[in-house]
Formats: sequence, C-alpha cells, structure tokens
Amino acid sequence: MEELIRLVRLVQNYNSKLSPLINFQDSGNLDTRLFNLVRDAEVKTDEEAAYKLYGAKNLSANYRMLKSRIKKKLINHVHFLELPESKFSPINLVKVQCASMLFEVESLKSVSEFKLADKILDQALTLAKENEVNEYIVPILEQKQWISNSLCDKKKYSQGIKKLEHYYVIERAEREANKIFLDRTMNAKAFDGVRSKLLDNLPKDITKLEQLWTTTKSSRIFHYYHFFSIQYQELQGNYTAVADIISKAEELVKQGVVHTNWFNYRFNSYAMVYAHLQTKQYGKGLQLAEQYLPHFHVGSINWFAFLENYLLLALHSKNYTLFYQKYRTAVDCNSILNLPVAHLERWEIFRRYCLVILTYRIKIDFVEKDYQAVSAFSVLPKDKEGYNIAILVLDTFEQLSNPDIEDHEANVERLRKYISKYLRGPKAERARLFLRFLILVFKEDFNCQKIKSKGNKMFEKLSNTPLPGDAFSEVEIVPYEHLWELVIEIVEERSKTLA
Repeated sequence: MEELIRLVRLVQNYNSKLSPLINFQDSGNLDTRLFNLVRDAEVKTDEEAAYKLYGAKNLSANYRMLKSRIKKKLINHVHFLELPESKFSPINLVKVQCASMLFEVESLKSVSEFKLADKILDQALTLAKENEVNEYIVPILEQKQWISNSLCDKKKYSQGIKKLEHYYVIERAEREANKIFLDRTMNAKAFDGVRSKLLDNLPKDITKLEQLWTTTKSSRIFHYYHFFSIQYQELQGNYTAVADIISKAEELVKQGVVHTNWFNYRFNSYAMVYAHLQTKQYGKGLQLAEQYLPHFHVGSINWFAFLENYLLLALHSKNYTLFYQKYRTAVDCNSILNLPVAHLERWEIFRRYCLVILTYRIKIDFVEKDYQAVSAFSVLPKDKEGYNIAILVLDTFEQLSNPDIEDHEANVERLRKYISKYLRGPKAERARLFLRFLILVFKEDFNCQKIKSKGNKMFEKLSNTPLPGDAFSEVEIVPYEHLWELVIEIVEERSKTLA
C-alpha cells in the first residue's frame, strides 16, 4: 500500500491534462475509485481499501488484481507527468526529455521507420547540445550512426565518426569526474574514520577536477569542481572563502563560460545560508533563508535539508517562536516520512529539542502525543564526534528534568566514559567542556550555588572556545552556552519543586 500511496501522490502532484491510462472522470470505475480513495486519504491500508470497494476486509483475488493493475497504470503514467521548471533542476528535465526521445527512437527503429527516428534524434541532439548534456549527446550520435549505416549514407556516417571522437573525449573526462564525485560523497556520508580522510583527499581531487575542466570546458565537470571547492573550505572552517567561490562561479555563468543550467542555485543558496550560520551572521542568514526558501520544492529532500539550516539559525539567534513555526511547517508535511534514515533521525533530534523549547522557552501548553517520534536512532549514534553528542545531551536533559530519579551515578559514568573515549583533541573542546559541566551538575547533587561557583571558569573557557567550523564536529543544534543557561534554570526549578 505504501508504494501505491506514493504513486498516487506523484500522479496527483504532476498530472498532465493528458490521462490516457486512467479515466479520472469515471467515478464508477474501480481503478478510479481506488485512486480517489488513496488520493483523498480515505484509506491507509489494503484492508481498508478492500472493505470500501468490496465490503470485506479480506484481500480477495479481485482486490489484488485491481491493485496490481492500477500500480502498473500509474507507473506507465510516469511518462505523462508534467514536471515544472520552477521546481526541478533544468538539467534533469532535459535528461528526461532526451531519454523519452531515445525511447521513441528505439520503437521507430524496431519498425524500420529510420527517417522518422532520425528527425527525432536531430531534435534530441539540439536539446542536448543547447544544455551541454554530453552524457546524452554520445548515445544520440551513436543512434544516428546506426541509422546512417542502415540507410547506407556514407557521408553522414563519416561526419558522425569525427563528432563522436570529439564527444568521446569529453565523455571519458566526465565519467572520471563523476566517479570522483560519487566516491567522495559516499565517503562523506560515513560516520567513521573514512570521513576524517576527506580533508587529505580533497585537494588532490579538486586539482584533478580543475584539470579535467580546463581541458574540456565541460560545465558538468565544473559543477563537481565547484561543489568540492566549497566543501573543502567548509572543512577548513573558511566560510568567507565559500562566499567568494560562489561569487566567482556566478561571474563565470554570466560570462557564458559555465552553462547557467549547470549552476545549481539551490545548492549555492544552501551553502550561502550555512556560511552565515557558521560565521554567526544570524540576522542576515535568516533574511537569506526566507528569501531562498521558495527556490526549493516543498516536500523535497533539499527542502527539508534547507529547513534544517533555517531552524539552526533560529535556534542560535534565540528566535524560538520562528524555530517552532518552521519546525511545524516541516513535520506537518507528509513527505517527511520518505526521507532517508539519517535525515529522518536529524528531524527526531529537532523534535526532542522542540519539546525542550516548548517547555522552558516558549512555555505554551502542548499535548505530547502531537509530537510523536518520527524515527528511532540507528545511524546517527555512530557519529560519535557529531550528532550522537546531541542525542547524549538530550538524554541527559530528560534525566535532569525528572525529579523522581535520585541515583545519577550511571549518568556520570556514561558521560565520563564518552569524554574519555570519543572527545579528544582541540576540535572536541567545546563538547568536552559542556559534558564536564553536566557531570558537575550531578556530582554537586543539583546544588545551584555550588554549580555556579565551580562552573564559572568552565563557562568562561567554553565562551572563549570557537566552534571547530568543520565537518569533524557537526554544528551545535543549540549553542552550548544557551544550553548551559537552560541547565541552570532547570536546576533552580528542580530545587523549588523539591523544597
């Protein structure tokens, strides 16, 4: 049923006026009835759908055949979707068009309609060249060679050989660049020692990509080169350089050196907002976040990723009302459940911080069942130097807020072992200091006066310790200074409750 729901949503969102496979006007047709039930969220399970259609919850052969039939129709209906340019990458839309035309060509070739096929190939070739989509130029030219051969057109065949030789050089370079991109981005997703090698490998990769781009002037290769240039500066914590890189790239686009459709405005918007977060320009960052948000398709993975930075800017600037508003915008979108596991777990962290904010900052009444967990933790706990610290802090906050728990020795031991095992070196200094403060709270048995007295120097040191500013330590969801203040408030409130 989950696949059917997603297909119905896809067709509903991007349906064209042409609907040759499903008659949406015929409300008595079983196919249409099932589609409408799923579209209107009247059914969520196969049993509910079977009961609505056949009056029985058992999944009869008739229902299974109906479901199978409509799924096939919806998958075939993908060919008739209308994907708006305002919401999707122009290059991806060109690829879809080229792939569709190549499909038409294969069908025409099969029935020996070579001249018709050649006309479609000419259209596809023009489209691919106009957008520098070289990965389709090669198969299009190869198809034209096949047709020239079939029509015994030796002149066109000879011309095609020279064209292919030129584009084969670009294709090989793009394949090499693509492999570098895929290998490095896959390693960047790892939460182990592999990611720490990124900083060592990136300069070599950037140099190689620059060479490939200089040789071919391929906009696709520049796209990869630009991406890793930004990532390298982010790893170095040099966010001023990030803005400079984006500005230089925009100039190349204006000069026509790089094709405008290969310049990813959404990615650059994301990078620019993140740079403002890291350089603590929260006011300007929030302005840009609101300005750029409409560039992202609501419910897409990029939209959720951009909202994460928006939430972080709101939290770091203590604009908790704005944080709450944007958090609700995200979690009220049904597409959140389609996110990859690691992304969904990050939203679970935001959910738990939202409960803290609602309790101690906005201080509004809420029903906890309206804030149910969106995911269990399975991936992020492996990120010991990053997101798992946020999970550990949230777990500790729950212990601090619970006056019924009196034995905190286990908490102290857990925090102490974590510091010893995972938080080593200067880049972990801020996290190390904050966890030591939490240990102090437990050791002093929530005596607020002693905690403040013994923690003052620690807090001063924390305030003077800058963020690492790189990917070895994920950005603090809430700055430790703000959490420090909140811990003091919780301890004071706990003392009043127990008095």
